[in-house]
Amino acid sequence: MSISSNPSFRLIGLHCLKGSAQSVLCAAIFASTPSLGSAHKHSGESTFWFGHPGETAQVKRTILLSATDIKFTPTQIMVAAGETVKFEIANNGKFDHEFILGSAEEQVEHDKEMAAMAGMKMTHFNGVIVAPGKTETLIWTFTKTGTLQYACHVPGHYAAGMVGQLTIK
Repeated sequence: MSISSNPSFRLIGLHCLKGSAQSVLCAAIFASTPSLGSAHKHSGESTFWFGHPGETAQVKRTILLSATDIKFTPTQIMVAAGETVKFEIANNGKFDHEFILGSAEEQVEHDKEMAAMAGMKMTHFNGVIVAPGKTETLIWTFTKTGTLQYACHVPGHYAAGMVGQLTIK
């Protein structure tokens, strides 16, 4: 089975850039790690146990967040199952920051992956990377009740406490 056809690699919600020396490391990690492994293809998008990327027309409200060095504001968010939310994340810090949705367990695994691939450019179905002075948007539809975290996995940021709690009621 080729790496690109391996579901653990292809559907994880995180894609490595092809052609880089680190892509081999990335492929090996994804082939053996179930992190965010509850993601699967659905209608051309990735669906997670807690939801999927949403459509602009379905947005019910916008939640503004600030990412600074090393903190999110607000640190707690509540949404409803069935709600589509537009997150606008402003990076008011001096470093790149991520805003990644996932359970506490998924965040821990993702942090390990990011540490192993420091410096590699990534894209995420369940999050965004925000450059200093910029604002990025993530539209997400929450489908099930539960507790999530939103976190930054730039090396050292998650360990330093750059994480918030998201409750889906």
